[in-house]
Amino acid sequence: MAAGLLALIGLAFLIILDGMGKGLSPLAGSGDQGAEERAMPVSVLVVDMQAHYEIARGFTGRVVSRRAVDLAFDNGGIINQITVDNGARIEKGQALAFLDTDRLMARKSELAASLAEAEANLLLSRKTVERIRALYKQGHVTEQRLDDAIADTDMALARQTSAAAALNSIEVDLEKAVLRAPFDGIISRRLRDEGSIIAAGTPVLNLIEGGSLEAEVGMPLDFSHRLQSGDHVPLKTQDDHLVFSRVKSVVPLVRGSTRTALVTLDITGDVADLIADGSLVTAEIEEPVETPGFWVPLRALTADVRGLWRVYKVIETDAGDERIVFENVQILHSTDDRAFVSGTVSDGDRLIDGGVARIAPGKRVEVVKTSHFDGGTADPSEAQSPQTEQKG
Repeated sequence: MAAGLLALIGLAFLIILDGMGKGLSPLAGSGDQGAEERAMPVSVLVVDMQAHYEIARGFTGRVVSRRAVDLAFDNGGIINQITVDNGARIEKGQALAFLDTDRLMARKSELAASLAEAEANLLLSRKTVERIRALYKQGHVTEQRLDDAIADTDMALARQTSAAAALNSIEVDLEKAVLRAPFDGIISRRLRDEGSIIAAGTPVLNLIEGGSLEAEVGMPLDFSHRLQSGDHVPLKTQDDHLVFSRVKSVVPLVRGSTRTALVTLDITGDVADLIADGSLVTAEIEEPVETPGFWVPLRALTADVRGLWRVYKVIETDAGDERIVFENVQILHSTDDRAFVSGTVSDGDRLIDGGVARIAPGKRVEVVKTSHFDGGTADPSEAQSPQTEQKG
């Protein structure tokens, strides 16, 4: 009986082993299927080697209106009225302020009376000459008497001309008692008020030309000499807004205090919401650096040891598939979204474009997109910092 029990136990053990073997066989088959590596789809950039790169140098300047003037009266007097205030937009020829003209009007009346008297005397003198000339022809008066009458007429004409000129002068003074805008613009400062007694030439209002701005920038001669009239120069505001300008003039004279030359830039476009008269701007001038290398987006870089960086290159193996290898590069210059690098990379090599955190050397890949990167500004939505790879 004991022998039969042992036989039953042995049979059960064999059945269990057989079942376990059948249960493990699918796992073994699954492992065989995973042995074949799948190719990862990647996008690549073709390396475009360049002989140099450019660095943007910034030079600070001040924004000024193209035309700005202190408005003043030609004659002194009492300010009777000022019709504008700070910030007022005005048009050319618009009346801005008035002087008191009571004295001028009184003087005008006086001169008008003098002119009327001179004209009456002139008329009388001319009639006298006509009568004396008739008497002279009849032999009743001497030639001297006729000459005296003609001379009196000439003097009467001179007095009439002088009186008319004096009256015209008063008319001019009355016109000058009105301060008018010489061009369209904006009142930047009101310097006097009604009732002020001013001398001739005393500033009353400051007027700047609206919408027409320039930037005055000091630059070292080696930079200013590169610029020519009409060249485009980008300007950055204090709020990091970018506006555009053209070179208007370059003064080839070094100013003693700053040792720089004055460059005047015409600001183009509608920038009223970005800058105003007196704002500070930075002119960005490109300076070439003669060092060979190539541009890559920051997303294609990962940090390596000893201050170097990695790029991942796609190569074709002898077996005909494509694999990843890495190359070390050194960053020579970088901006917000790109870097100019040099290293063990050749012109025409294909580099992985982004997603390098999931890339490992030797990995099999499949190139699904090929593009060129010439160093232009990358899409801001794709811009990112270089990946930092942890080293064991």
